[in-house]
Amino acid sequence: MRTDTRRSEIFQSLHHLDRSGRPKYQRLADVMVEAFRKGIWRPGDQLPAEEELTALTPYSLGTVQRALRDLTDQGLIVRQHGLGSFVADRPRELHDPWHCRFLADDQETILPIYSQAVARKAVTGQGTWSKYLGPSALVMRLDRIITVNDEFKIYTRFYADRNLLKRLWEMPVEKMHGANFKQLIVRQCQLPITDITHLVSLDVFDDEACSKVDAPLGYQGLYLQATAKAGRDRIVYYQEFFVGKTQRLLKFPETTVTLF
Repeated sequence: MRTDTRRSEIFQSLHHLDRSGRPKYQRLADVMVEAFRKGIWRPGDQLPAEEELTALTPYSLGTVQRALRDLTDQGLIVRQHGLGSFVADRPRELHDPWHCRFLADDQETILPIYSQAVARKAVTGQGTWSKYLGPSALVMRLDRIITVNDEFKIYTRFYADRNLLKRLWEMPVEKMHGANFKQLIVRQCQLPITDITHLVSLDVFDDEACSKVDAPLGYQGLYLQATAKAGRDRIVYYQEFFVGKTQRLLKFPETTVTLF
């Protein structure tokens, strides 16, 4: 199917009766986000002009402009004066690494990390991940051991909707050793990661976590939760980190951080 035809068809649902009660501009923004995710518009692509979007949808120019402002506020599009609106360039939205940024003795250099995938499975029922991924998600859990500079270990549990991150669900576990999850996630979502929230506490690790980081049972250590979003509402993943014993400083990227 031609790209122009696909782009026209994405707006067809807006012509149908909607009983959700959502504002029109939010409906339009949601449809465009889904188009970004499917690759109908890719990073760097120029979007139709406001007047063209008005002609393609049943909405007024004011509604179209508000939807574009909303997408801009979410970091999903970039508006350039005199040129138009463009899908945000994903690489500018990412940090490397997103997590596990432990500092060397100079308190500036990020220590190298090495990862090994140890398990992957489907998850049913409720858990800490449920409030982030929602009740309808087909949840997968990926377990990895991260070694920081050959000094200490971190055990991670990564939760995501396996339909959204299909590649991570289907690829052989042995090929995940050292895999760059950032690149895999970006290719799958076709959306920039626009926000990462960290929650940090001292907590007693469960027996499995203690074993993975070579700590005694009942060990109390640094427990980190991370939630990544694409835009304002779409949760890409939820992740837990159990950090083994270390005195290294942990540096967060410029994201929302809450200590409790």
